[in-house]
Amino acid sequence: MKQKTGASLDALTGLRFLAALHVVLFHFGTPCLAGWAPEWMVHIVASGYASVGVFFLLSGFVLAYNYVDAEGRMQTPSRSFWSARVARVYPVFLLTFLLSAAPTMGRSLAVNSLPVAAAKLGTAGFTTLALLQAWVPRLALYWNPPGWSVSVEAFFYAVFPSLGRRLEGFKGARMKAALAGVWALGLLPPVLYVVLRPDGAGTLDAASEGIWLAVVKFNPLMRLPEFLLGVLLGLVFVRERSEASAAPRSGAVMAAAGAALLLAGFSQGGRIPYPLMHNALLAPASALLVYGLARGGGALGAVLARPWLVHLGGASYALYLLQYPISEFVHWLETRVDLSSPWRFLTVLLVLLVPASVAVHRWVETPWRSRVKRGLQPWVDGGAPVAARVVPGA
Repeated sequence: MKQKTGASLDALTGLRFLAALHVVLFHFGTPCLAGWAPEWMVHIVASGYASVGVFFLLSGFVLAYNYVDAEGRMQTPSRSFWSARVARVYPVFLLTFLLSAAPTMGRSLAVNSLPVAAAKLGTAGFTTLALLQAWVPRLALYWNPPGWSVSVEAFFYAVFPSLGRRLEGFKGARMKAALAGVWALGLLPPVLYVVLRPDGAGTLDAASEGIWLAVVKFNPLMRLPEFLLGVLLGLVFVRERSEASAAPRSGAVMAAAGAALLLAGFSQGGRIPYPLMHNALLAPASALLVYGLARGGGALGAVLARPWLVHLGGASYALYLLQYPISEFVHWLETRVDLSSPWRFLTVLLVLLVPASVAVHRWVETPWRSRVKRGLQPWVDGGAPVAARVVPGA
């Protein structure tokens, strides 16, 4: 991630890797801690689902930083923005969709007749390829489960140009009220769910499959406030950076405070109602961390900006989407190698997953981003002036 001034936001790229790894450990690492790890450590790993909210906020922050000026005006035509987003997310998404096809089909055929399986697979496949699965609770996790968050991001991308043209008036007290308001708006759905229990008693944990809980967790409208919080913070940061007379401000304290609050929240994840943890409860802590790291982040920022961590952060999107296809391969290996120990399974998974994500980032994500953008250029040129600014690498 590059700032407009030429300095780097490398610490935020490093943060992306840690957030993606946290999600992977939540999915596959929790059994490794059973019987020996302290309770707080178990809760930290088991709260990995909450790191998806960090991605949503970070996405809004970076998009605002790259595409909105200090006055709050969108600087890139909508078609240019959308083509850049499609080129950024779809090649790896499509690859992991294809890699997930065989196990998804196998599971469906194992429990359904052929006509029923074909109908379900066809509906789920079309919905997922169209990046609409997060809108349908029963389909959100059907095909490569982590892909639900890409569906949510697709909605954010769809509305961002409109949002970017309505930010000019958010300054001073109005900006502070907006920041507090979008956080409260993000908390409203999970709070209502906790109070009303629409799926019945005993539905406040990660194992619940209640339809209304799925709506709260996955529906893009329910997650929009976390993205909006990031957009507003990004605009604040753009304005701060544009003040030529202002001395650079350190983000060391903010970054450290945000990281400490996040870890404290994760460590208490088992005691906090799951819907609150899943959605927006920790968004202010994420905001402190992201904003502090954008300012430099002090010692924490220096660690996260290490070249090797930045390189892994660049591959974090691939790592996030590859975790289930790679885990399916590891399950296949279990039929030939003894991986009965949770530690063995996790070790093999990470040994395969991390290099695979780096390879996919290098040989699929990066080259195909340019190819897709070139392919969409006629559509872009048909809807916006050719001379309009496009942020490189955004």
